[in-house]
Amino acid sequence: MQLKRALLLFSLSTTLLWPSTLFSQNTSNTFSYTFLFIDGKTKEELSLKIQPPYFRIDRPKELFSIIYNEREDSFVGLEHRDGRYWKFYWPQIQKAVQKTKESSYKIKSDPFTDPIEQSIEEVLNPPLSTHYGRFEPFNPPPQIPWEQSSLTRNSSYGELSQWIAKNTEGQSVCWLGSFSASEMQHWDQSIGKLRKVCQILSFLLGEYAWPPKALDLWSSLPKNLGIPVETYWRQENKSLQLFLIRKELLSNTTWIEPPKNYMIEELPLLEEYKNE
Repeated sequence: MQLKRALLLFSLSTTLLWPSTLFSQNTSNTFSYTFLFIDGKTKEELSLKIQPPYFRIDRPKELFSIIYNEREDSFVGLEHRDGRYWKFYWPQIQKAVQKTKESSYKIKSDPFTDPIEQSIEEVLNPPLSTHYGRFEPFNPPPQIPWEQSSLTRNSSYGELSQWIAKNTEGQSVCWLGSFSASEMQHWDQSIGKLRKVCQILSFLLGEYAWPPKALDLWSSLPKNLGIPVETYWRQENKSLQLFLIRKELLSNTTWIEPPKNYMIEELPLLEEYKNE
């Protein structure tokens, strides 16, 4: 009787555990997307890794990477030039910058404008309109209407369909490649989060980790249609382009942590916010 009971319990436990085991083995793949960014005569490779809750942007030319953990709302910046990294939690910074009048000025004014160049009226009464680099709220994804053209083209990623953005300065075009449904869903869900990451970094550090106009275009595209393989737009009378030149399947998650031989450091700029 005890033996039958033990076998029954083992059978039930196996039945209950099997679906979760099967699910864990079927988790979505992690891909690394490498783009070639062309800005006039300047060319730079940009790499994007997506495995929620982790996202990583690599800029090899700048010897810099950023890792974002959506669950913690945390950022890790890797400075590859000297083997160091820094880390901060956005909720901690977000609360700190709202405490003082000086911070109130910072979150309402243009972070790229030197206060010395402003009048006292502008300093005391900063504009409230939002734009890139402003604090809260960050500007939402633009509502750009898209229209599919009749043009298609073959590529190493299969057939691409051409989509043209309307009501933009100059013509913006995306060539979309069709990938697996789960991969395209992860991509669509990630672009909005990447916009937030780049806006926070722009506010704090004054630099974008990814071309902002590209994220604007990508976030406004219709969902579940594909991943941008080629993106063209104009900005300040210049033609800019992003090409997907490489897609790799990642076999591990070592990229979500700083290398073990990197040393942690504190950024003085971030310390200013932490101490408020």
